Amino acid sequence: MIKKVIITGANGFLGSALTNFLANIGVKVIAVVRNENSSIERINQNKNIEIIYCELSEIEKLKELITDRDIDVFYHLAWSGVSDSQRDDYHSQINNIKYTCDCVELCRILSCEAFVLASSLWEYECYKTMQAEEPVKISSLYSSAKIAANFMSRTLCNNYGIKYISGIITNIYGVGETSSRLINSTIRKILNKEETRFTSSTQTYDFIYIDDAVKAFYNIGLMGKNNKSYYIGSLNPRPLKDFLNILKNSIDKEIELGIGKIPQNGIHLNYTMFDINAVKNDTGFEPKISFEEGIKKTIDWIKSQKEL
Repeated sequence: MIKKVIITGANGFLGSALTNFLANIGVKVIAVVRNENSSIERINQNKNIEIIYCELSEIEKLKELITDRDIDVFYHLAWSGVSDSQRDDYHSQINNIKYTCDCVELCRILSCEAFVLASSLWEYECYKTMQAEEPVKISSLYSSAKIAANFMSRTLCNNYGIKYISGIITNIYGVGETSSRLINSTIRKILNKEETRFTSSTQTYDFIYIDDAVKAFYNIGLMGKNNKSYYIGSLNPRPLKDFLNILKNSIDKEIELGIGKIPQNGIHLNYTMFDINAVKNDTGFEPKISFEEGIKKTIDWIKSQKEL
């Protein structure tokens, strides 16, 4: 049973949803947020949530700011430069590697039993890119840093006797997202009557609704196996165009999506390389919210916002 956790990036889309979910089921959450200027609107007021402000660059201060020493799981979700200019800045991405290792060191000091890292499909795309005789995009700096952070934090955990688990995030979407990621931006463009353009979209994709993603992370923290990477997605990856058409039809069946108007280049993953049933097999949890249901919830929420 999980009684107490630390979550970095606790005010982000995934972090706040995980924070709120755990607090609601009675888990004490030490929610680490960058600084007092950071928005905490997504985090519910709950007696089980303790918000601590600390920059990743000063993560060692948490050993003084956190008085608890019986932490069950440390969820490291924070990462600087995911979708802004820092994504292509190698200084920022190298710092992210250091911060991840610093979090493992903090885990050791605070006697945390398990460390869960938010991993990404981008890591696997980076592997494949590096094997091809093609130019490497600057965005691979982010992916490369994720790989290094993954390997180095696992190494440290193994040598400190801390259980190490990673969650390979596919594409999380849902109520509360405000980023420029594919689902959120496409819905907003369609609602605003803006043109959308896509490739032929035949490549395999997967999406998981935020509520299911949170429960998957909870379950791998609770029952995940040491040194295992868990695919965090639905049990039904399929061509991207299938998802896009479901999204379109949920808003307006008559609109033109613009599929095929952009050349389809780049690396495409074969999803058979992932054990998509690992979370189900090891923890018993499987996603409950279909894409059709999740996209309707998301569209309705976006429509309810004052500004699209």
